[in-house]
Amino acid sequence: MHLLTIKNLDFSYNSSPLLQNITLQLKKGEAVGVLGSNGAGKTTLFDLICNIRKPNNGTIINSSRQQAYLTQVLTPPPLLRMSEVYQLITHLNSRSAPDHCEVLSRLSEWSPSLSKRYAEIYKKKASTCSYGEVRSFVTLTLLLMGSDLIILDEPTAGVDPEFRHHIWLGIKNASKNGASVLISSHYTEEIATNCHRFYMLAHQHLEPFENAHEFLARYHANSYDEAFINASMSQEKIGAAS
Repeated sequence: MHLLTIKNLDFSYNSSPLLQNITLQLKKGEAVGVLGSNGAGKTTLFDLICNIRKPNNGTIINSSRQQAYLTQVLTPPPLLRMSEVYQLITHLNSRSAPDHCEVLSRLSEWSPSLSKRYAEIYKKKASTCSYGEVRSFVTLTLLLMGSDLIILDEPTAGVDPEFRHHIWLGIKNASKNGASVLISSHYTEEIATNCHRFYMLAHQHLEPFENAHEFLARYHANSYDEAFINASMSQEKIGAAS
């Protein structure tokens, strides 16, 4: 049974089509990626799923009991401590949020070093945290809230390899625990490597792929970057290059 089903979805900005005939399905416990270049419509698609925007046509069937949405822009008030940011997130996203000790215990099961790093950030003021610290802290907190649908808009954008590793560790464990996770990115390798399957959003359409081999073959590419570039090229350029 699918937790999330999108059928024949259309969306336009001022009569200019951005998304056309979009179809997507997400099962319980799946981590599914959405690849796409900047401006392709990934954020708009997630806003539609979360009922922030309304589609022009099509249907969205969202059967989740509790969902969490990580947006691209994260700007916690600088005078807040990250412990207070944690309290705010739990208040807004969960009726039965785990306490701090329980969070650290669960993180320690995933990785003792991750639990220690999270505890260090928890004590800091937002103004003294790096971008990567804020983004990883908020992402991991959302992954621990017990939501059955978690939507992450470019969670690893602008973070270093340590935080990227921690974020993907959290995503994998959340899906193992039954959460359905939808992740957008323009980093092809991390999506192809870490997700159960993924989609490519380009030219207003969403194309599904079961694995990296299928993606490379579809776009006649020898590398992830080449496949992404070929998929993102204008249709006229693709025709000229083939």
